[in-house]
Amino acid sequence: MKEEFYIGQIFEGLYPPAAAIWCNANNAFIDVIGERRYEIKEVPPVPAPTKEEQKEARARAYQAEVDPITSHISRLRDAEQTEEITAEIAELIAERDAKVEEIKERYPYPTDPITD
Repeated sequence: MKEEFYIGQIFEGLYPPAAAIWCNANNAFIDVIGERRYEIKEVPPVPAPTKEEQKEARARAYQAEVDPITSHISRLRDAEQTEEITAEIAELIAERDAKVEEIKERYPYPTDPITD
């Protein structure tokens, strides 16, 4: 017979190992609520990052992923210009622009009103 488990279920004494397996599959955990008493509780959702945390994450991504491309573009612009270098600069600019859009998607700012 298959045991049924649920959020809020309390165990006196030992809880069955199947309860822990159920918790792992159902976003739950077993919490100690007293001496030899346990309760199945839901894992709380991870809070959304704050606007400041998103700004910091986006800034780190720009520094790690966009700045090297921009530096490479600058070095190429300082070199003697040839058709090949001009074409490479254009490719790098397109790559940089795509990377900026990707970072904006990865680290969106919250859309609901937030006071700073």
